[in-house]
Amino acid sequence: MTMAEGMVRADALAVRDGRLALAVRLPWYRSLPLSCLESVEVALDGHPVPVRSVAVPGFAGSIEQAASCDTTWDLRDPLDVTLDGAARPGDVVALDVHLAVRIPYIQQAPGVPLVQRTAVRTEATIR
Repeated sequence: MTMAEGMVRADALAVRDGRLALAVRLPWYRSLPLSCLESVEVALDGHPVPVRSVAVPGFAGSIEQAASCDTTWDLRDPLDVTLDGAARPGDVVALDVHLAVRIPYIQQAPGVPLVQRTAVRTEATIR
């Protein structure tokens, strides 16, 4: 399994408290500070779905707020992404997830960290 294949598992999409929740795994080989999260973009059936919030143990808030937190995104914990979208359990959707994570200890050029961009497209049944 590649890192991209493990990013979104078959049971990743669910309805929780009337909203869509998506579990996204870190597509990297080690844990990173959550502040390295640059973006999460999600589309269902080809339509962009706004990201309301993200959460890992020790943090819950917007992607913008994550940029200044000191919490670690542990490899064992999925990023819980809450979406502004309507769907029902049992619906089957085409799911596109684009994730950008800055790798602070690898530089592309002096002072320019690597940004790992990963895209996954799969079919998901909403739990």
